[in-house]
Amino acid sequence: MSKQIDSNDQPFLSVIIPYQDNLNEVLDIILSIESQSYPSDKIEILLIYNSSFEGLDRNSIPTNDEIQIKLIEEKKYLKSPYSARNRGLEKAKGDIIVFIDANSTPDKYWLENGIKFLLEMRYDLVAGRVDFDFGKNITAAKVVDSLTSIDMKKAVEERGVAYTANLFVKKDVFKNVGLFEEKTRSGGDVRLTKKAKQAGYNIGFCDNAVVWKKARNLKRLYQKKIRTGRGYFYTWKDDEEKRIWFYNLLRSFKPPSSKRYTLSHDKVSSTTIWLHLYLVGITEQIAFVTEYVRYNLSSNRGKDHKESVPKKDTE
Repeated sequence: MSKQIDSNDQPFLSVIIPYQDNLNEVLDIILSIESQSYPSDKIEILLIYNSSFEGLDRNSIPTNDEIQIKLIEEKKYLKSPYSARNRGLEKAKGDIIVFIDANSTPDKYWLENGIKFLLEMRYDLVAGRVDFDFGKNITAAKVVDSLTSIDMKKAVEERGVAYTANLFVKKDVFKNVGLFEEKTRSGGDVRLTKKAKQAGYNIGFCDNAVVWKKARNLKRLYQKKIRTGRGYFYTWKDDEEKRIWFYNLLRSFKPPSSKRYTLSHDKVSSTTIWLHLYLVGITEQIAFVTEYVRYNLSSNRGKDHKESVPKKDTE
């Protein structure tokens, strides 16, 4: 497909995509990246396979005459997307590193808009907007996922952090602050971007660098909340101004406000949305407390207390 902008002076990009057992989504996102308005000869795609359930089939990954596609394996820390991203970073040739999840569809001008914003506004890190794709079947779980996951604008403007669901980073940032924490399942992006911010790097939000992420079904929604609750413990642990450890658990028992789920989808029960909003909040905080207890027990026994990796969790 012809490109709409001149490749002169455009930085070379490394797009890093970890994946597990969702090859069909990987093939879709490759097609989306091939159709970007950004020059194809200034893009490489690094796919990092990170699962033990399916064999790695290199023949399943298409080739492209312009975009370089590399397939890498992360064998040591299976199911850790941050270890997988580190393997991509170790091989990346780009001046700017771009992160996106495999279960996403980027807007045609995603790369062009994100890079332009980063360069013109002189940011070191730029987080793009993440919207949610409900597919043909809108469910309460998918709505709750969209309401409780990845508010990038809020994360950047209120906390100075961002998520790897849609993130542009100058490569020099990693040279100075290091890579993601190995082995972790959740929260590694928040902790790394916070570390970069504390080191003096600038982070901004670009509203027109858009990706659509597939909303989770009921099972995957609760798996996600367990994972993020456990991951949040490690972010909380390093926060100098952290609240007492059970504070958020107590807060989670307060029913959510109806303002959070006012929607126009007449096929989705507002009562069911409210119920899952309530339950996922409690689930996440119970996971946090569980990890708090596990960590302290492991510390007292002198064992390795890094975040454990669930064997059958999905990204």
